[in-house]
Amino acid sequence: MGKMFIDGTKLMHHPEVLAKWKFQEPFFPVHVEVSPTSACNHRCILCCVDYLKHKPQFLAQNVLVDLVESFAKSGVKSFLLAGEGEPLLNKHVAEMIQHAGKHGINSAVNTNGVPMTPAFSEKTLDKLSWCRISIQAADPKLYAYLHGTAADDLQKVKNNIAFAASFKRKHNLSIKIGIQQILLNENVDQIYEIAALSKELGVDYYTVKRHSFHPKNEYKVPRDLYKQALDSFEKTKELQDDNFLVLIRENDFSDTGYRTYTKCLGLPFITQVLADGGLYPCCQFFREEKFCFGNLYTEPFEKIWESSRRKSIVDYIESNIDVSKCMTHCRHHNVNKYVWQLYNSPEHDNFI
Repeated sequence: MGKMFIDGTKLMHHPEVLAKWKFQEPFFPVHVEVSPTSACNHRCILCCVDYLKHKPQFLAQNVLVDLVESFAKSGVKSFLLAGEGEPLLNKHVAEMIQHAGKHGINSAVNTNGVPMTPAFSEKTLDKLSWCRISIQAADPKLYAYLHGTAADDLQKVKNNIAFAASFKRKHNLSIKIGIQQILLNENVDQIYEIAALSKELGVDYYTVKRHSFHPKNEYKVPRDLYKQALDSFEKTKELQDDNFLVLIRENDFSDTGYRTYTKCLGLPFITQVLADGGLYPCCQFFREEKFCFGNLYTEPFEKIWESSRRKSIVDYIESNIDVSKCMTHCRHHNVNKYVWQLYNSPEHDNFI
């Protein structure tokens, strides 16, 4: 089992990008999150984009393929298929992943697992860096409630995961397959059960992290909920062995969400493509026209990124947005904590 770290930022492993940022030189983002569709087959009570109501839109085949070409030209290193909806509902994502593999671009998927059929796994697992499946309960009835779906979906997901894990082993693939739980009021007693199920299905790891609250949603989780799970965390770690990791996001849980930074400086490193073709800075401003950098149906990714509009929006957010009112534990949070130290260099920094 290789080294895995998903409990913070890995930005420090890109010093060439940090140097360009530090000296205000132009550069493209390291990572892009892509929403191939805003449609979803589940209605999870925890969904951070629940306020958008999942009105179905799908990125066109040519947009997805051209986006990979733009990533290759501009030097974007990775993309994650996730975002607004269930990404695998877009029938063109397998082609996008295959195309990315030809260009040496790392790709990954967050999915609820229902559309992750054996056919999809056979087409993509050899090209994906990782795939993470959301399972919020091991009990079918509770699963159905939390995911907003039918109870028999859990068995479909289990079948799909078991096939993917078996296919990976059979073909000795490098992809990491994991199951993720978001700690909720309703599933705090499901930690060990979901982890045990993960190991039974043959995935590489189980992970649990805290819930991210968007101010436009209603569902909330107490920030100290994880304290009720400390014993379960320790018990669950006992499942770990040479072939199975238990990744408790302890840094994530210990972080109350209080911003140690007063500006969002992480926007140049990560960006978001939504199912309407729009390029947006972050989850906080999904579908808000004033924060849309541009649209892939009218301009290529690299032209949008280098535009004066994109730069002016980033400057506006950095200068005017009160980050304390943003979505908690957002994609940029850990990046911001890291680059804030570079932005505010201490005295005597040569005494390392």
